[in-house]
Amino acid sequence: MDRQALTERTLSFLLRRLHDAGVSATRRTDEHTGDAFLEVDGWRRINVENLVSELTQADPAQHEAIIERWVAFIIESGRIADQPITDADELRQRVRTRILTPDLAADPHFSYARPFPGDLALGLCLDFPNTVTTVTDQHLEKYPIGLDELYHYGQINTDGEPIDEQGPCGPFTGIGGESLFIASKAAHVANLVSTFRIDAPHGLFFAIPERSILLYAPADPGSVTQQYLRLLDYLRIDFMRRFRANPAHTLSKDLFYCGPDGEFGTITRSDHPDVQELFTTVNLDADRLVELAVKNMNFFDGFRSRFYPTNM
Repeated sequence: MDRQALTERTLSFLLRRLHDAGVSATRRTDEHTGDAFLEVDGWRRINVENLVSELTQADPAQHEAIIERWVAFIIESGRIADQPITDADELRQRVRTRILTPDLAADPHFSYARPFPGDLALGLCLDFPNTVTTVTDQHLEKYPIGLDELYHYGQINTDGEPIDEQGPCGPFTGIGGESLFIASKAAHVANLVSTFRIDAPHGLFFAIPERSILLYAPADPGSVTQQYLRLLDYLRIDFMRRFRANPAHTLSKDLFYCGPDGEFGTITRSDHPDVQELFTTVNLDADRLVELAVKNMNFFDGFRSRFYPTNM
C-alpha cells in the first residue's frame, strides 16, 4: 500500500475511533506542506504524518494496535490540555522552549510565541511522561507565573535535555537524541558553545533540519564562501533524506549563523521558489549547484560586514 492510500485509511480509522471516544476531530491539510493533520477540539493540531511513518515500518497486523495507542495519546493530551498546571514549581519543571515550524508560527493560537529567524518561532511546551503539549495563548491566562519566567525556565530545561549522540556529519558536527527539543537548543547558542566547548572565535554556522537534530560548524574566515557551499550541499541532501523518511519531523532547510557577539540569523532563503531545485534534485553538477547557492544567499548585515566588508 502506498503512503497516500495508507494515510487515507489511517485517517478514516482514526477519526472513527476518536468520534467513538467522544473527541471532536476534523481532517485538515497544511497549506504550506500539503500534509494531512487533525484539528482536535477546534484548536489542537495533531500531525498524523508521524503515525503514517510508524505504520509504514510496522507489520500490517500491528496497525490497529498502533493506531489505538495514538487514540489514547490524543485523549490523554487533551485531558492534560484541559487541566492546566496551577502549581508554579511543577510548571517551572515541565516547561520547555521549542522552535515551531512556519505554519505553527503563523497560528493565532500561538500569538505569544517569539520570532525566530527563517519564519520560525520560539514557543513553549510542557513535557509530561507520556506526552508533550504546546502552550497556547489560552493556557497562559491560567498559569501562575508570567511569560518571561516561563521562557527563562523553558530555555534552561531545553538546554538540559539529554544528548544521546554527537559526531561528524559531513562538514558539520551533529548532536541528536530522543528528545523533541534538541534542535531548540539553537535558541541559546552561547550555552551550546559552552557545553560542548566549541572553539568558534569567528562565529558558528548551524542548521536544524529536524526537531531532534542540530548540526554546527565553526566559521572559517579564510574560506567562508567555500565553507558555505560545502555546508549547503550537505544540508540540502540531508534535508531531502529526512523529509522522505518522516516529513513531520523536519524543521528547517535554512543555514544559520551566530556571530561571537550573539547576533544571529539565516544566511539562506531556502523556501524561495527560485532555489527549490536544491531540495528536489540530489545530483546537481558543480556549476548549477553554485548558481543556485548564490541565489540562495541571504546574508544579514552582521554576517556580511564580518566576512565581506569590502562589499558593504
